[in-house]
Amino acid sequence: MKTFSLYVILQLVSFFRLAEDRRDMVKDSNGSVQLSFDGRSFYFCKKDSILVIYDRYDRSGAGVIKKVFYPKKDYTISINDVPAGKYYVTIQCLGVHRDRIEKIQRVKTGRLDTMTIKLKDCEEYSKNNIHIPADQIDLSKLKVTTMK
Repeated sequence: MKTFSLYVILQLVSFFRLAEDRRDMVKDSNGSVQLSFDGRSFYFCKKDSILVIYDRYDRSGAGVIKKVFYPKKDYTISINDVPAGKYYVTIQCLGVHRDRIEKIQRVKTGRLDTMTIKLKDCEEYSKNNIHIPADQIDLSKLKVTTMK
């Protein structure tokens, strides 16, 4: 009976030890992602913020990461502690740029994955840059109003 109870205790200790090791492995199985934006189109628009959403590819987790980021001076965003796996990535610019990019990305453990994103050209609205012509439209000379 003593050997049986000793055997059961050893099995329980080894089981809890394995569970603890797996928990440590899951905690360390995170990767990093760096989003790099095209500098030419992003240069003039320094007020942009970017919403990044990571959804699991197998649809088991929506919005694993859902956060607004502000680009650094070198037009990059670093996202740390992304769980390893395959994701649908949605990137939405919230400032002067209104681009929306959707991609599929695989994040691996302990690696830095880089994604380069090209944005469309944009201009900031200014009242001084608007020119309204002074021409007046003569409604009597329209094709619709003249009879032949």
